[in-house]
Parts: sequence; structure tokens; C-alpha cells
Amino acid sequence: MGENARVSNPYAPPENRPGTSDDAPVRDAPVWPPAGPPSPAPVVPEPRPADPEGTARATSLTRLFAVLVLASVLVATLRLPWQAAALPFAIAAVVVGVRAIVVAVRARSRGLAPVLAVGLVISVLWTFSVTVLLAPWEAQQAKQECLERALTIGARNACESHFEKDLDDLYTSLQDRSTGS
Repeated sequence: MGENARVSNPYAPPENRPGTSDDAPVRDAPVWPPAGPPSPAPVVPEPRPADPEGTARATSLTRLFAVLVLASVLVATLRLPWQAAALPFAIAAVVVGVRAIVVAVRARSRGLAPVLAVGLVISVLWTFSVTVLLAPWEAQQAKQECLERALTIGARNACESHFEKDLDDLYTSLQDRSTGS
């Protein structure tokens, strides 16, 4: 025990530690950041302000984009010869939407470009849907004519089954063309 008596207990409170004197030098805690000449603050460039003329142009293109999409949706609800006009409206909406995004980004209008991007994705999907809707033109026209003459539920069901058969025939012919048979 003689050798261990000289070692102080590091876990004991300071007043019970043997061998520590009150005249021991007190060490200050290190200061962070170290004292010295002040370092220059990082230079953050201020964002350039939005161009008001470009933002106004982007806003007007956004309105035109919205009107074209709405026109395409409304025209798609009409009967078949008029329903075909939905596709040019949808394509025009995609073109105007792309142009509006370009103008909005160049004008640095902060909230307009993301909204237009979402609208553009939706309008591209709508354009694809309208194209798929108009692909079986003859089958749809035959269905419309059949439904105009149908007076009973049985006749309407016959029109629907004839339309499904026409679609199956169209699908089969497209498959045969793609395989080269």
C-alpha cells in the first residue's frame, strides 16, 4: 500500500485529493475561435433581382398555357370530329409551356418555373392521353353512330361489345404489323 498512497484519486472531489496545492496554476479553457485578427466573413453574392419585364412576359405565357390546356380538356369532351381539335390545343400548350419556362428562368422569377414544370409534365401526359384516345378513330366513330341508333339497354350493350371487338381487331393488326407477319 505504500506505493499506491502517493497516487491521487482522480475521481475524488478536489478538496479530498491529496497532493494538490492551492497555489497550482489555473489553466483557462481554450477560447474558440482562437483570438487573432478577425477572419473576413464569407462573401455571399446577393441574388440578382428578378427582371420585371421578363416576369411579366412569363406570366402572360403562363396564362396562355393554362388557357390552351383548359381548351384541350374541354374540346376532348365533345363528339368525335370536334374531339380531334383537342390534340392541336394540347401540343400548342406543351410548346407554350416550354417557352414560358425558358422565359421564367431567364427572368429569374423565383416561383414560376417550378409551377410551370409541374404543369408541363401534366400537359405532356394529357397530350399522350389524347393521342391514345384518338388512335382508334374509326372504331370510336362507329360506336358513336351505333349509340345514336340504340334505343334499348341491350342495343347499347351490343354497341359496347362491337366497339370492344373493333379495338381487339385493331390491337391484333398492330401486333401483326410490328412482328412483320
